[in-house]
Amino acid sequence: MDKRRIEIIEAHQPAALAALREEWDALLSLCKRATIYQTWEWNDAWWNAFHQGKRLRLLEARVNGRLVGIAPLYVSRHLGTPLRRLAFIGTGASDYMDIIAQEENAEDVCVAVLRYLGASRSYDLADLQQLSPDALLKSFHSVRSNPAQTHTLITQEPCPYVALPSRWEDYTASLGKKMRSNLAYYDRLLPRTFPDTSIHLAEKEQIDEAMSALFDLHQKRWNARLLPGVLGADRVQKFHRMVAERFAARGWLRLHMTELQGRIVAALYCFQYRARYYYYLGGFAPDLGKYSLGTVLTAHAMRHAISEGCADFDFLRGNEPYKYRWQPEERYNQRLILGRSRSLRFNTMLRLNRLERIVEHRAKEFAERRGRK
Repeated sequence: MDKRRIEIIEAHQPAALAALREEWDALLSLCKRATIYQTWEWNDAWWNAFHQGKRLRLLEARVNGRLVGIAPLYVSRHLGTPLRRLAFIGTGASDYMDIIAQEENAEDVCVAVLRYLGASRSYDLADLQQLSPDALLKSFHSVRSNPAQTHTLITQEPCPYVALPSRWEDYTASLGKKMRSNLAYYDRLLPRTFPDTSIHLAEKEQIDEAMSALFDLHQKRWNARLLPGVLGADRVQKFHRMVAERFAARGWLRLHMTELQGRIVAALYCFQYRARYYYYLGGFAPDLGKYSLGTVLTAHAMRHAISEGCADFDFLRGNEPYKYRWQPEERYNQRLILGRSRSLRFNTMLRLNRLERIVEHRAKEFAERRGRK
């Protein structure tokens, strides 16, 4: 594709997201590397829940009117200051982000988008997080020679994942003897103590109840460690309820739950998309810790992923110890920060960004220490 023929069209009205749905789906179907976070359903739900105080910058890359790329972006006032930050829709909630483009066109589309943004003065700093090492990062090297721009590239936290074999027995054989023993022990302990134990996927009519249980269990577990948790805010719950409803309609939701005497005591919020199983969040009754509900339910989810023919089970970002019991490999995403090197606003934002990362890092360290207690 001749990148000189690519026209970038920018939309600011929220209705533009809804209007683009059919073309978005058609383009995404051609993008082999796309993850669940590039779906229209995820992006539109996020914007519905978190749009307040943000201005949409939806970039459409077109050739003779045909959609060949999408960069779903927004601008907001950073940390309540007059400084303007450009970011991907889904920032904070999403683990893999990128420009959406068909593989054979991806470099041309990304270069066109980056040059368009480089000429724009509608933001002070672009903070593009959780970038996979594919389209955007590969193309960035083609335009980084611009002397008017400066950049910072930061390796973010690991995304552990398990490459799944075709049989559960083959996978468990790769685990240590202690882990195999624990799996067998806890799998027997729960139904032996509670004969009416039921472990299953939430049916369509149970999704609302199961999501409420997930929110409650997740918050209780974190609050018990004197930490706020991430599912307490109304707009966060609104977002995930919308995602769960939409993903269920598309066949992508995998909401695992454990019930004892009609009470949901564990919930695992997962997605299945293009042979990848995503473990997003879990909630487990703190008063039943000795039954290792999280381990039992995760094992059931992994077994289910294998039965569906998934290639990997993705624990998503974060190096929490429980993930490493499953002997995962790791992926690393990158954070790309762009701006004008001679701009006072950019340099001020860069310092604020560094301070924000330090605070975030220390908060995660504190949460990890509390989690080990």
